[in-house]
Amino acid sequence: MRNPAGHSKAYARVSMVAKGIKVAPRPVCLLCGSPGRPAHTGLRDRLFGAPGEWNLHRCENSGCRLYWLNPMPLAEDISIAYVGYYTHAGADENEVPAGGRWKPLFRRLHRVAMDLSSTTRARRAALELYLGNVRPGRVLDVGCGQGRQLLRLKAMGWEVEGQEIDLNAGAHHLEDSDIRIYQAPLEDLHLPEGRYDAIVMNHVIEHAADPPALLRECRRLLKQEGQLVIVTPNTGSLGHRLFGDNWRPLEPPRHLFLFSDKNLPSLARKAGFSRADVWTSAANAAGFAVESWNLLRHGTHRAGAAPSALARLVGFGFQIAASLAIKIWRNSGEEVVLRAWK
Repeated sequence: MRNPAGHSKAYARVSMVAKGIKVAPRPVCLLCGSPGRPAHTGLRDRLFGAPGEWNLHRCENSGCRLYWLNPMPLAEDISIAYVGYYTHAGADENEVPAGGRWKPLFRRLHRVAMDLSSTTRARRAALELYLGNVRPGRVLDVGCGQGRQLLRLKAMGWEVEGQEIDLNAGAHHLEDSDIRIYQAPLEDLHLPEGRYDAIVMNHVIEHAADPPALLRECRRLLKQEGQLVIVTPNTGSLGHRLFGDNWRPLEPPRHLFLFSDKNLPSLARKAGFSRADVWTSAANAAGFAVESWNLLRHGTHRAGAAPSALARLVGFGFQIAASLAIKIWRNSGEEVVLRAWK
């Protein structure tokens, strides 16, 4: 999850203020131009305390259903939403750690859940950013954060480079190795055209103020037949249906746009990609459920805190349910994955 850069000039001319954050109206869908209707209203940042109340609109076009903030923060003030943000610190937010005297029990439950739900294979594919069956070449991780993915991809045989605009994210420590980290907005780097065999974005696109422009730059940077992999929360998920306003990935006001398998292919086409596949994944359903449960039950969630015993059980149960549900309802996974080719 990353702090975005840039903002559509078409909406930057008319601004308001939402308790310290300047905003602009976004009445129509970025992808299809249809009007939006409020889907979640009066949302507050119950994770990191960014100011304001926020509304998420949903595209009225049944073939699109994009979600977006309306009004939306302007680029000049979006950094306010990241004050106090945990930016890539601590454990993987999708892990469900166990501790204390219950540790052996939770480990056994976790193994059972993974085995019953076929989660192990899905989790491995997610950790490999869906490049496990791709011949290694040069890859760019956009919004690389602390750099864990870079190290994993390097171990898989890839020649890795990272991009990150959050100077406090932590990936800069990799510059002492042979991994190159670019610390600027992607479009400002002016990297050579056709430089990469693959580009990955893991929970980044929902933070971008202009997703089509970001994807167009990615397409320019890819070699012919190079591929882009995007992982982002899925608004068509089982968790969104169950938890509603308490679904963790809503995360106002940092998540500007939220996607599903309905609209990600449209985004790829708008950016000029010739071919795209899309699917959903329940690999990280437990983590989403634990955090959403905390928001529902306690009104907040503290990143990095060990879940309670009850929250862990909720996570285990939801992991099994979500992994079984996706076998029947294929678009119900908590994350949606796009693979697009230049």
